[in-house]
Amino acid sequence: MSDKFDTIVYSASLSGVIASIILKNKGQKVLLLNRYGFFGGSITESLNLFQKKVDLNSTQNEILKDTLKRICDFKEGILFENENFILFNPEVLKYVLQKICEENEIDLLFHITPYRIEIINDEINLTVIGKEGEIEFTTSRLMDFSTEFTFAPLIDKNSRRFLKSKINFICLPVDGKVLESVDRKIKLNDERWWLSINLNCNELFSVEEVATQKLDQIDELLRQNNSRIQIVPAQSHLIFSFTRTEKFDRRISFITDFVKSFQPEDEVLIAQKIETQLSNETNI
Repeated sequence: MSDKFDTIVYSASLSGVIASIILKNKGQKVLLLNRYGFFGGSITESLNLFQKKVDLNSTQNEILKDTLKRICDFKEGILFENENFILFNPEVLKYVLQKICEENEIDLLFHITPYRIEIINDEINLTVIGKEGEIEFTTSRLMDFSTEFTFAPLIDKNSRRFLKSKINFICLPVDGKVLESVDRKIKLNDERWWLSINLNCNELFSVEEVATQKLDQIDELLRQNNSRIQIVPAQSHLIFSFTRTEKFDRRISFITDFVKSFQPEDEVLIAQKIETQLSNETNI
């Protein structure tokens, strides 16, 4: 793999995949990076499956429309749907995004953690930690489409602030009365439940410990009622705020450069805005 790209995109979320395809179709050499070994961003990594529907432009959101159609074409691609919201099957989303990247021959590097960003003259040097150790890349543009603003603390450690966290998971069928203490619950088409619990944790380093305790508590309750937790996320859902300071070069983009503010259920909206704006860019 080359170590020089026109644009490097992080992560392999719905937005990251769409951006990579658009930029490659415009003639750029693009690399798509991801922390985990699967696609989907927070939707699959944190089981942030409950997403708001959006009205798609027939001419400017072709990639997003095709992606959503492919998901819906699967018998169980959608686990729940009403007038305003949709709840994705995480495994189907992973598969569809992977197939789309394969079809578009997008260069991928997964199982990495961004480690250092340096700007030297007209180039941006990005160092990541992977299985092989440190890997260095050079690019003209960095795009961070993770909802955690992963690149931000590498440039200015005070630009990102941890706000709150949730643990999302799926359990087997159970009487809804058992789940009265759960913050948010959605009954799926197959009678299972998607559940979301606020962790009320003020320290980032304590989130996963608190999440494990919450999962143990709810699983014990479920087992007392002939049910159990079936699917847990790779990580808790972390929510941050971000402020762009003078330390940030304009060639380094974040979600908030395309959408001023967003909620956890706005992943499809974010992808729509990014596809529309990147498709209309002429100075790439």
